[in-house]
Amino acid sequence: MQSVPILRALLCARHTLTRYASIGALCLFFVPVLASAQDFRYSIELDIPESYRALLEQYLDIYKWRDNPRMNEDQLRLLLRKAPDNTRELLSTEGFYSPTIDSSLEGKDGAWVVSFTVEPGEPVRVVRFDLEVRGDFEDGPEENALRLQKLHEVWPLQPGSVFRQAEWEAAKRSALKELLIEQYPAATISASQATVNPDTREVVLYLALDSGPAFTFGALEVAGLSRYPRSIIDRLSPIGEGAPYSQTRLLDFQSRLQDSPYFSSALVSMETDPLRPEHVPVRVEITERPARRIGFGIGASTNTGGRGQVEYENLDFLGQAWRLTSLLKLETNRQFLKGEILVPRTAGGYLDSLDVFTESSDIEGEDITKYGLGTKRTRVVGKIETTLAIQYQTEQQKVLGAEENQRQALSLNYAWARRDLDNLLYPTRGYLLSTQVGGAGKALLSDQSFARSYLKAAYYYPLGEQDSLLVRGELGMVAASSRQGIPSDFLFRTGGDQSVRGYDYLSLGVKQGNAVVGGRYLGVASVEYVHWLRPKWGAAVFYDVGNAADDLASFRLAHGYGLGARWKSPVGPLNVDVAYGRDQASLQLHFSVGVAF
Repeated sequence: MQSVPILRALLCARHTLTRYASIGALCLFFVPVLASAQDFRYSIELDIPESYRALLEQYLDIYKWRDNPRMNEDQLRLLLRKAPDNTRELLSTEGFYSPTIDSSLEGKDGAWVVSFTVEPGEPVRVVRFDLEVRGDFEDGPEENALRLQKLHEVWPLQPGSVFRQAEWEAAKRSALKELLIEQYPAATISASQATVNPDTREVVLYLALDSGPAFTFGALEVAGLSRYPRSIIDRLSPIGEGAPYSQTRLLDFQSRLQDSPYFSSALVSMETDPLRPEHVPVRVEITERPARRIGFGIGASTNTGGRGQVEYENLDFLGQAWRLTSLLKLETNRQFLKGEILVPRTAGGYLDSLDVFTESSDIEGEDITKYGLGTKRTRVVGKIETTLAIQYQTEQQKVLGAEENQRQALSLNYAWARRDLDNLLYPTRGYLLSTQVGGAGKALLSDQSFARSYLKAAYYYPLGEQDSLLVRGELGMVAASSRQGIPSDFLFRTGGDQSVRGYDYLSLGVKQGNAVVGGRYLGVASVEYVHWLRPKWGAAVFYDVGNAADDLASFRLAHGYGLGARWKSPVGPLNVDVAYGRDQASLQLHFSVGVAF
């Protein structure tokens, strides 16, 4: 009775031993194979003009498989046989259709060495290019003939050009885009062919575009508008119902809406169904901003000391979508209160406003209290901003060591500014240029007749990867019999953080009693070199000169120079400078945030 369990145990033990013996045999078989695969190595020696080396190293299969653990000699030889054809395909994309390719394989020091010698030969060149546009474009307005002529003129693969596949594809997309963005948003490529003759190294190109129907704009369909009147959107729209389709106008419209203070986001779109091309509705989707906002701020600068401010904004003043803003700013040496009403921007891009302000300041011994009322029209087109303004201003001046006086002016002023920078927050290349002209007449609510002109410029130039140069300057002149009776805002003083460093804020000007007041002439120049030690941290060295005077005979330049630290903060460049004012033989610490313009 006990023999059966014993026999069963013996059979189980035999089965277990047989199974592990089989696994062991398999391991003894595969271990050398795996070890052989892991030890298999090969290198590649490529002799080819350097400009085409990266192309082969990136896309040839024999390079891609070089570190694969499954590689063996058979796989390597297979890849070697395919390599010449792969090389020809790759070089053909660069215009080489008849390359000479030599390859070999040999063992060296326990490893394989693959050798390639590639002579690309002469590239194929374009000898003819044919372009035709079918569809409504053929029967369109006369200017379409000029558009077709322009397509031929700007075609990049002109006769004599080396034929490259990437340029061919880009050229086709570019030609199609010219139709898509104006009038024909449903245009397609109906046919394209590049006929290559490797023997004569010639290429004939053919491209046919189908314009599809000509589209026209329909009415605006607005979604998301509940707080503000529809007229805001209508006035911003550059799109006329029935006008030819233009992608540029759609993008311009969207940009205007996004820049508007009334909306936090905007999307402008239009369906391009070839079966319904006429009077297609323009879809406008917007998200409104809250009508009222109040903001607080604190800060400090070495120009005007500590600062606190309160700002209030109402985007629907009197229910007319007029924008009411008010600002109260309290600084150590100056207090300022301003209220302004802005009418929604017109379709022509004009922004009209009316403002009233009062200001009190005590700087360099000149104590001024002023009041003003004005209206202006501002327009921004691309990188250019223009402003036409009429302003009435009256002020009371108290100067240490001199008599108190009252003065007023009703002035007409025009300002023009252009900003052409690679980055508005952290510029490294480009320029800023602004100019102002204006004046007042004694017969029109003014104590003195005068004409004023002012020019300011800044130029940014990169010097390598880590260095930059900033050159800036100011020139100003007031033509008048004297400065008496002219409000201080129309005269000139300088000195401080963003003018002539090494001197107190507005401390350079005309000496009157124990104070410094504005003069009729201004000149400032500055050069600054910055070396960026890290992406956000830099060191600067600078030299500033400038002054203000009441006549050219007494004009003397004040010099300031020093060192500074730069930090690209989230709100703009933060500048800390230590400057030496040569004319007063003293050091000044300057602190500012933002671009000096």
